Amino acid sequence: ISQAMLEDSAFDLESEMSEEFGTQFAKAEGTAFVSGNGVGRPQGFTDSTAGVGSTNSGNGTALTANGIIDLMFDIKSDYMNNATFVMNRDTFGKVLQLEDTEGQKIFVNSMSYVNGAPATIMGKPFILAEDMASVGAGTKPIAYGDFSRAYTIVDRVNLSVMRDPYSQATSGN
Repeated sequence: ISQAMLEDSAFDLESEMSEEFGTQFAKAEGTAFVSGNGVGRPQGFTDSTAGVGSTNSGNGTALTANGIIDLMFDIKSDYMNNATFVMNRDTFGKVLQLEDTEGQKIFVNSMSYVNGAPATIMGKPFILAEDMASVGAGTKPIAYGDFSRAYTIVDRVNLSVMRDPYSQATSGN
């Protein structure tokens, strides 16, 4: 953005750009927490080299109710009390579509908000994270565990964005 544009703008363009930069930084950080490879960014909890176990659903390209149940009970008991499901919206839609042999929806109560109770899948809360993979061959569309114990995010306090009026000064930017 040119210096003239910053000076002539009818609204606080610098603040607008700073806010947009912060939003894009947060999105990139979220992606890294899910799928980062540890090189110049955090190692994501779905990275196969992170030592995180995985459970196959029994179907190479679709979710199965039994696969979700197996995922729940494949983790160590110590991690079950505060466990949470993590998936994207598309995957959650697929979970809601799962039916039993009589055509009845299996997780029909997953979206009910009764007396302020959180929405759950089999009594466990879930988080929708757009950076999770969608259902497909070779993907990890659902994560489950106690993330407060299994994945630690160490963040800097007071990260700030600074304007650089020098490096592009000769070009008026």
